[in-house]
Amino acid sequence: MPNPIRLAPDDRVFVLTGAGVSAESGLRTFRDQGGLWEGHRVEDVATPEAWEEDAARVWRFYSQRRRDARTAEPNPAHRALADLEQQLGDRFFLCTQNVDDLHERAGSQRLVHMHGELFMSRCEGNCGRPPFPDLSQYDSEAAMAHCACGGRIRPHIVWFGEMPLEMERIRREIDLCTVMDR
Repeated sequence: MPNPIRLAPDDRVFVLTGAGVSAESGLRTFRDQGGLWEGHRVEDVATPEAWEEDAARVWRFYSQRRRDARTAEPNPAHRALADLEQQLGDRFFLCTQNVDDLHERAGSQRLVHMHGELFMSRCEGNCGRPPFPDLSQYDSEAAMAHCACGGRIRPHIVWFGEMPLEMERIRREIDLCTVMDR
């Protein structure tokens, strides 16, 4: 068993999580054998160009991700990170590449989803509407929602070719941390 990390009373902890932590809850990863990219070209479901070409196909892909994530449960790693946050308070920061809500469901509050959030949507227009909670399943162009400004509602997901979210905040937290783990 590895040695536990020993923290000083003034240490600030930055944790980065990725697909592996959610895989333990039964969510398929993108790159593993049998992963989400099998049967889906990245270019067809996870790029701005895919959205422009066939928004309904992109929504079907993310609607399936939503269905899968709803049945998943936080695992011991999610709960351990939430417990550590509870102990450290403001001295803890979690940055996740995952778009599921398993960290929040385990109790984490001080986190950033740098690749977006599966159960959030946003307007593709320039109206300034902030991302909002959305559990909808969009399986066709006709079913897709539109904003009051007329823009289509898209998943609040960072696609290939887009900038990860909250990079300035992530940089600040990295600069402040004294312990970093992944």
